[in-house]
Amino acid sequence: MTKPAPSAPAERELDVAMERFATISHGLLESYDRLSERAERVEGELAVANAELARRVAELDAILEALPTGVVVRDCLGAVTRVNAAALEIAGTPAGGDTAQLTRLFAGLPQDAAEPVRVELERPDGAVRALRTRTAAIQVRQGDGAGSVQILDDQTELEQLGRRAATSEKMAAVGTLAAGIAHEIRNPLNAIKGFAALLGRGVADNEKHARWAELAVSGCEEAEAIVAGLLSYAEPSQLELETVDASELVADALARCTVPADASVETFVDAPPFAGDRIKLRQALRNLIDNALSVQTTSARVRVTARVEAGELALRVADAGAGVEPSLRDRVLEPFYTTRAEGTGLGLALTHTVAQLHGGRLEIEDACAEYGGAEFVLRFPLRVSHETR
Repeated sequence: MTKPAPSAPAERELDVAMERFATISHGLLESYDRLSERAERVEGELAVANAELARRVAELDAILEALPTGVVVRDCLGAVTRVNAAALEIAGTPAGGDTAQLTRLFAGLPQDAAEPVRVELERPDGAVRALRTRTAAIQVRQGDGAGSVQILDDQTELEQLGRRAATSEKMAAVGTLAAGIAHEIRNPLNAIKGFAALLGRGVADNEKHARWAELAVSGCEEAEAIVAGLLSYAEPSQLELETVDASELVADALARCTVPADASVETFVDAPPFAGDRIKLRQALRNLIDNALSVQTTSARVRVTARVEAGELALRVADAGAGVEPSLRDRVLEPFYTTRAEGTGLGLALTHTVAQLHGGRLEIEDACAEYGGAEFVLRFPLRVSHETR
C-alpha cells in the first residue's frame, strides 16, 4: 500500500517550521556566543580584580609587618585574629600560634581604650614591658561592627631613658650638694670623733660610759662613710687605674664586710689581672656583698664570683634573699631609694656609678635555683693588664 504524498499546504507549514527552527537555533547560537564572550570578559575582569586584591592584601600585609608599633586585630567576639611582627616582639613570643593562643597572650590588655593609656604587659619570660595603647572599632557597611584594631607602642626603653636621665640629674644635684657641704661637715665630725675617742680612753674603767663613747665614734664613722659616698658623686669622673688582681679584689672587699657567724660566703675567681680603679671597685663589691648579707635575716648565703664573660669582667654577687621584683630593678639603682629602714640608698647607686665609670653597667638577675634570691652583676670591658705586680 503506497503512502499518500503530502499536500501543498502541509509542505508550506513544514518549511515555515523549519525556517523558524533555524532562526531560533541561529539566535541561540548567537546568544551563546555573546554569553561566552561576556563570560570570558567577566572572567578576565575577575582575574584582574583578584590580582589587584591580592596585590593590595600583600601591600597591606607588608605595611602591617613594617610598622614599628604593634598591631592586634580582634573579631567582634574579642578573639585575636591577626597580629604583626612588632606585636609578637613586644609580647616576647615567636611567630605563629592559633587564635586561642594569641587571645590568651594579649588577654590582659584593655580592649575599650579609645584614648591612649599606659599599660604593662608581662611576657612569658617574666619581663614587663611598658606600653601605650589605644583601640579603634572596625566599621563595615551600615555601621555594623566587625571587630577592633589595637595599637601597641612600646615605651619601655623610653621610660628607662627618662629614669636614667632623672637619676643623672639627681646624682648631679647630690654631687653639687656634697661638694658644698663636705668640708663643713667633715671638720666638726672629725672633732666629735676625736674627742669621743679621748673620752672613751678616759672612762675605760666605766663600762657604760666607755660604751657610749664607742657608739659616738661608731656614729661618726658611719657619717663619714655617708659623706664619702656623697663625694663619690661630686667627682665621679676620676679613676685611678692600676693593675688589679681579681682574687685580691674579692678578698679585700670581703674582709671589709661584717659577716655574721652563721653566714656562708662562697667565692670563685677565674679572671686575669686587669686594669681598673682598685679602691672604687673594692668599695662597689663591698656594697654588693653587704647588700646581699643585709637582705637575709639568719643563716645568710652569699656567693661571690669573678670571671670573664664575652670579653667583659663580671663580678657577681648572689644571695638567698627574697629577690628583687622586676618592676623595682631600675629604681633600686637610684640614689636614696631603699627598702630598708636603716639603709641610706647610696650603696647600689654608687656601685652603678662605679660600673659606668669603667664603661660597664650594674645588672640585676634572678639567682640560680640553688640560692633563689637575686644576683647583682657588675660588668665592664676587660682591659687585660700586662704589668707585673
